Amino acid sequence: MAFPYATALKKNPKTKLREVRAIASTTPLKVRELYRLVSSKTTLTATDVAGCIETFLDEVTTGIREGKTVQLGEFGALYPTLRSQAATQEDSFNAAMIEQVRVRFRPGKELKDGVNTDLTFVKTITKKEQAAAKKSAIELQNAKLREQAEELDDGE
Repeated sequence: MAFPYATALKKNPKTKLREVRAIASTTPLKVRELYRLVSSKTTLTATDVAGCIETFLDEVTTGIREGKTVQLGEFGALYPTLRSQAATQEDSFNAAMIEQVRVRFRPGKELKDGVNTDLTFVKTITKKEQAAAKKSAIELQNAKLREQAEELDDGE
């Protein structure tokens, strides 16, 4: 399986130097496509899969809101953390200082091993490079159109 990557200059926190590093070059897997893929490997329809996943997400959300770590077997675990203001002493802290609950994911062994098994890496271009190439192509096309328009004007 080929994993797409690009390269980018990144600052090394230890040396403070900018170094070329690999970055993941991702494209989204849309939820409807995921429903279709799951349904193609099961006896469920895409609508059934959508319903199961939506219900699953509702139950995961409820568990997190109750302060629970949601264990997903070998897939991993979702768990809540809190973002809050600081207090100088224990007795001066109160619940109003809690700003938000964050959801974190800790991948399980099967997921980590599955992602890193039999991978090859294929270099792609970054979104910035794609945008530059598109801009160049448009500019080239516009230049050709201007040339054609000038030729027509000269011919009259």
